[in-house]
Amino acid sequence: MLYLYRGKLGTDVSGFFHSQKALFYEATSFVNSAFFRTGKQSFFKEDNVMDEKMIRSMKKDERDLAACSEKLEQTRQLLRAGREEEAGEILRAIAMLGNELTVRHRQMVMDTGDPNARADVERIIAQIHPVEIGFTPEGWFGLRMEPLARTRDTASKEYIRGIIYPAMRRFFADKATVRYPRCTLIFRHVYDRNTPDAQYRDYNNAEVKLVTDTVAMYVMVDDDPLHCNVFHCSSPGSESRTEVYVVPREDFAAWFAMEPAFPDEGVRLEPQVPDAWKVDD
Repeated sequence: MLYLYRGKLGTDVSGFFHSQKALFYEATSFVNSAFFRTGKQSFFKEDNVMDEKMIRSMKKDERDLAACSEKLEQTRQLLRAGREEEAGEILRAIAMLGNELTVRHRQMVMDTGDPNARADVERIIAQIHPVEIGFTPEGWFGLRMEPLARTRDTASKEYIRGIIYPAMRRFFADKATVRYPRCTLIFRHVYDRNTPDAQYRDYNNAEVKLVTDTVAMYVMVDDDPLHCNVFHCSSPGSESRTEVYVVPREDFAAWFAMEPAFPDEGVRLEPQVPDAWKVDD
């Protein structure tokens, strides 16, 4: 999600600003949805005094947005000076602030008292952060989503949790229970071809664990070593994303052999659950 274009310094940080634009658009959409759907009245107590917790949250939002603005100006100056590594560190700090702001706004909408608030939040998330879920023609489970971040902060985990968990719940709501008894869980990290080496992420970040737990809940018996092996790899592509696969252990060699030829847009995913992996509830 965070990268600078090597050899295109100055003010060209469009890759980062694109990701942050989506993040802040999500946060703004939450507030707009809450105010305009409820006519503002649910933000007020019976005595027409705005909830103090909400006021404090909004004030913190203002401070965080001001801090982001200052850090963006610092980033521009560092890029103009050719200090790319320092600029990258500041951009990661902005991403952490942005994650926290978005998570707070998600909760703000759900605190309005509107019975449709959670559905509104999940609709906005699905619109801005689409997750593709399905099964390959070989019968393997697959998922595609935005790239996982390098950060380990709580807000970053909650940010990703709010994206993947509702998407998985919606996909499996009308489907048979799926269980791969002995499988390999695969994380395929696709990076924009312009991503500098320094911006490649560690495999053991907290967001990987969160995604593992969510996927295991829906399609695996367990994610312990008796039932699951884990494999990570990376690949260049036209845009960055994270792909997750659950493959029977006996099929892993076939997946590994096919992976270099995967299309740039990703393999085809179908909604139908393979009969071989359906189980009785």
